[in-house]
Amino acid sequence: MPKVLLCRAMATLLDDIPYGELKKAYNHLEKKNKDLIDGLYYAAFVQQGLMPQERHFTKLGYPYFVYYNPLQIIGGDFFWIGNKGDWDLMAVGDCTGHGVSGAMLSTLAIGFLNYLVFSKKLNNVGDIISELDKKWIETFNKADDVENANNDWLEISIMAYNKKTKQLQFAGAMGSALLIHDNEITKILGNSYPVGGWQIEKNRVYTTQKIELKKNTKLYLYSDGYKDQFGGINNKRIGSNSFGKLLLSISKFNLTVQREELENNFLLWKGEHEQTDDVCVVAIEF
Repeated sequence: MPKVLLCRAMATLLDDIPYGELKKAYNHLEKKNKDLIDGLYYAAFVQQGLMPQERHFTKLGYPYFVYYNPLQIIGGDFFWIGNKGDWDLMAVGDCTGHGVSGAMLSTLAIGFLNYLVFSKKLNNVGDIISELDKKWIETFNKADDVENANNDWLEISIMAYNKKTKQLQFAGAMGSALLIHDNEITKILGNSYPVGGWQIEKNRVYTTQKIELKKNTKLYLYSDGYKDQFGGINNKRIGSNSFGKLLLSISKFNLTVQREELENNFLLWKGEHEQTDDVCVVAIEF
């Protein structure tokens, strides 16, 4: 049926419904929508309560910033920090999906990280991701028919820093990190397969990279939401290169100012376009 005729048919149908019934249906839908939105905002309060607060960063003693901007009030991006012995750890993750489904997965990932880091004797961050991968697949691969098994996955970057030795460990599952020192930027790439998504790669091993850090080095962990945002004059993605150049250009500022510049640039680039994905960028200075 042509769109014009369909609209006329709908208008005729609505004309046949008493005004009182239409108003009642509208009020019912409005209440349902309000309840849904209120629930999402409360879920966001709970989800962000599971993530590190200012006091946790302050306890570690590093200058830092967090730019966290979920697409649908709650989302699949998350950040995490911890301390174990001489090692300070930080992670940024990006779970499959957005909204409620992504937020549920992020909660699961945070729980697994806490369990693995604080209950297991793991010697490097690559082993943490390997164990996380096993737990993830074990959780979702319950179908006898593997073709119908759940294939949700997690992209994650994890770093650990030893204040005594000045050594940095990094590992990533489709995640990366940027280091900036003396106006030079270095990108550290993780492995090219995620946590979970068992069809993608079998017998996965996540590589631990070890780096000796110089004083005043800044490290950035991030999901792909910032660099994948569409906008600008030609409605294109920001892209990895432009994202790195932006961080390098603002790296001379303290981290509080850097966060402001990062957010302002994101909003300016996005303009009137819809946000593309959840966004999470975390930085610390050693």
